[in-house]
Amino acid sequence: MTELELQYDASTAVSHEDADGIVATSCTVTLTAPNGSVLQSPTVTLPSLSTTCAAGTTATSLVLASVAGIARGDHLRVTTAGLDYVVEVSTVNGTTKTVGLAAGLPVTPIAADPVKSLKMMASLDAVGAAGSNYRLAWVYTDGTNHKQAGYPVAVVRWPWVSPCGPSDVREIVAELGGGVRSEAWLIDVCAKVDSKIQGRIAQTGRRPYLYLSSAVFSDVARAGIRYELAQRGLALGGQPYEAQRELRFAFDDQLATVITGLAAYDANGNGAIDAAEAIPQHFTIQGVR
Repeated sequence: MTELELQYDASTAVSHEDADGIVATSCTVTLTAPNGSVLQSPTVTLPSLSTTCAAGTTATSLVLASVAGIARGDHLRVTTAGLDYVVEVSTVNGTTKTVGLAAGLPVTPIAADPVKSLKMMASLDAVGAAGSNYRLAWVYTDGTNHKQAGYPVAVVRWPWVSPCGPSDVREIVAELGGGVRSEAWLIDVCAKVDSKIQGRIAQTGRRPYLYLSSAVFSDVARAGIRYELAQRGLALGGQPYEAQRELRFAFDDQLATVITGLAAYDANGNGAIDAAEAIPQHFTIQGVR
């Protein structure tokens, strides 16, 4: 899991959705410092959205009585035939009141089946100083089930921006003859690539958000997109399994080249690139061949 980033000099909205479909009726959230002291315990806004399925609902799209308050990326709990299913929203059409799902359900809900939001939300005040190893802890219950969830947190001066976007994926998919893909699918590819890049940077002992700009990783991201697409069965020559190995090596090599040659890293997090921080450092990126 990559670190949740909080802007050091501004408030930050945070949220949590239970993976098991628990709709919280009570919740607390706390931000703790590296030494364990509690910095903030803001008020939590509990899930309130509740609607039902309507005629025309399928396993891959829900026609709802209302889509007010639902956004792409939200997770909802759909209850049908006495079983709960957690779904991710990929598209929202306010005109037809239809919600597209990132992955289809194993069953087709029927009219009047309940749909509820899972999102708990809060706002954290500016912390005032940059640093790592903070923790955000959610403790919640629906009256029967009691859960906890924690997130690693970094308070940052320059939030990390993904070095790739849906348009980059769309371009490469077209080049590979992969046809038209949904925006949600393109965004998911970007998220996977971005997570890989941040994870590999973290393996060197550095923090991604302390680089002067994530733009220096744009070529790495494109190599990562090709690797991710091969894992999803899309590659030049129609041989994704053979391509996966070579594309993984290409991604690792490209990343190692960029990291070992990079300067402009704010190691002490003071918001300035000092003389010593402007000198490229050398790191070892481990790969398996």
